[in-house]
Amino acid sequence: MFLRFDLEQLKARKRELHLTNLGLSKLSGIPVGTINKIFSGATKYPREETLVALMKVLEMDYRYHEEDDGKDSLLRETPAPYLLPSTEDDLYTIADYYALPDDVRVELIDGKFFYMNAPKFNHQIIVFRLAVLIDSYLRKSGGGCRVFLSPCDVQLENDIFTMVQPDIMIICDKNKYKNNIRCYGAPDLVIEVASESTYKYDSSLKLRKYRKAGVSEYWTVNPFTRRIIVYAFKEVISESIYTFADTVPSRIFPGLKINFKLIEDELI
Repeated sequence: MFLRFDLEQLKARKRELHLTNLGLSKLSGIPVGTINKIFSGATKYPREETLVALMKVLEMDYRYHEEDDGKDSLLRETPAPYLLPSTEDDLYTIADYYALPDDVRVELIDGKFFYMNAPKFNHQIIVFRLAVLIDSYLRKSGGGCRVFLSPCDVQLENDIFTMVQPDIMIICDKNKYKNNIRCYGAPDLVIEVASESTYKYDSSLKLRKYRKAGVSEYWTVNPFTRRIIVYAFKEVISESIYTFADTVPSRIFPGLKINFKLIEDELI
């Protein structure tokens, strides 16, 4: 039995996850010198345990073969968007989160790392326009609430196993961010704009986490389906679905309404 690998696929996957060799080293435990040799081609036959560790970090499936047929193999990527720790008792913490290289974009949820790709232009347009409109509303309302954009760390439940970066959030309690490091606890309103790397858990895992942590209102904005879902968790739990042709009202901020048709007109 032997393990095949394709160096070009390893390189491509590393680029997709925006990982450096140093980042791979920290996540896999493999010395950075060994990783440098593998990706430069200097090491043509890496040790099996080294390959397995790399493929786990790169979220790639690996297959054993009975005999070598001399053909290059194709590695199949797994659909899971997160990197599992080595055992159930060995969950990642915010200490591991802050130990990652600056160019590695992840969120930490329940001890697992969720990788985030660089946002596309439409994603940025939506986030920017929403932030401008929300900021204008908050300034006029005079309530002392503020809007913040990603990347801002949120220690959602004040434990060591979750650190998220909402695309947009409104925070009314200044004590939650007065240290200028991160938000401690739940924002009042959170908006997530879907991307290829996050849309699957924006409306599932993160929905449950935000509700449990005490977020009062949560919006998911999907630029692919042109759909907005507003979840209100205060008192009676409700879910309202809108399109980009609608004006979407906030449930907890009276007078805050977003005309998504104006935003849609700006998309590429």
